[in-house]
Amino acid sequence: MYKLLRSVVAGVFLAGYWLTAQNLAVTDVQGESWLNHLARSFGETSMGKTGRLGPSEIRPDVGTSRWESQPLAVLATHTVTVHGADLYRMNCQGCHGESGLGAPPEINSVINPVRSTSAALIMERMKTVGMDVEPATASEMALQSRKALLLRLHKGGQDMPPFPHLSEIEIRALMGYLKQLAGVPGAERDQVPLRVSRIRIGEHIAKSTCQICHAATGANPNPEQLLQGAIPPLSTLTARASLSDFVRKVTQGAPVLMGSPALLCRGRMPVFGYLSEDEATDVYLYLTLHPPPSPAIVAVGMGSGGQSGPSGASNIRRLPNAGDREDAQPVSLVRFAFFPTVLFLVLGGVVVKCMPLATKIHSNHEIRYGQRSTTVQDQPPPATAGLGGKKLFPALLDPSDRAMDLVLQPPRR
Repeated sequence: MYKLLRSVVAGVFLAGYWLTAQNLAVTDVQGESWLNHLARSFGETSMGKTGRLGPSEIRPDVGTSRWESQPLAVLATHTVTVHGADLYRMNCQGCHGESGLGAPPEINSVINPVRSTSAALIMERMKTVGMDVEPATASEMALQSRKALLLRLHKGGQDMPPFPHLSEIEIRALMGYLKQLAGVPGAERDQVPLRVSRIRIGEHIAKSTCQICHAATGANPNPEQLLQGAIPPLSTLTARASLSDFVRKVTQGAPVLMGSPALLCRGRMPVFGYLSEDEATDVYLYLTLHPPPSPAIVAVGMGSGGQSGPSGASNIRRLPNAGDREDAQPVSLVRFAFFPTVLFLVLGGVVVKCMPLATKIHSNHEIRYGQRSTTVQDQPPPATAGLGGKKLFPALLDPSDRAMDLVLQPPRR
């Protein structure tokens, strides 16, 4: 019985952990592309480019996606474990590259800003230029650098888009990997694994990598418009290609019909070889189950004071300070009731397990005290010594026996 109870408690705890890990709200992608937001054409930027283009002809025997036969609703229930390195790859690598060095002067490196969040590295760097910095001063400088870096993630910069879709725990995991990438001492201890849904993976890639060039909504361009530089919006991608074609286009590249008459051409879209086929499938899954809302719906939701921007940039919150109250987060009923339920089961198990032991101890005490009462009543009163007309128990008696005798047979005056 006790083994069964322990198994149930452990199972509920693990199930609650799994459910809690999935409670990251997935939202639709909205707004214009980041390049349109900057009024910059695809040809004059390094953003979203990997330096690798796809083939100019259709490759034979490419096969089909292994997920093609599974319903998308089933795929949406699958979960995966991700780390900070995965979050960097899905959100940052499209611009800053694998090493984080960027493409100067347009795209800055992330290495030095991250290194400046370490007090140890600040002191080491200042020493190399002949300046000694107190540890307290270095810690304050590192704290200010960390706040500036987090502010950039929340609000973006002049050329860098904001990332409002990142949750706090995802930002912590991403910061842990950025420290490791920059060689910050002790960064290995900050690596945090996360369990997220596959549709959440698709959201990360669509909002951070795809939306650099693709707007959320718009007209589906024809081959002539594609030749002139038009980029299809995200809302049309699932209609333009099947799942297998989409996965192939993202991970290996594929030609596209352009011009009039329409001919197969290499196209401008780079190949994102650092994304797996499963991750490309997740983007297709996300765009199918969370299609971008029409511009009219977005305008009504934003109201008169809204500002346009990619990925719902109008809803960006300011970076919270230490004295601010935490914003309310959406909590599912299962998550809300999980911890009280586990606490009740654990306490109930402890009580059930301890009740026989408590009953046994109580019975032993009753037997012991009953025997002691009989013995004390049968024996003559203990020897006493007079002091000022009062009788006291001798000091040689055990303190516990003296207290028991006081209760069972008070001293005689």
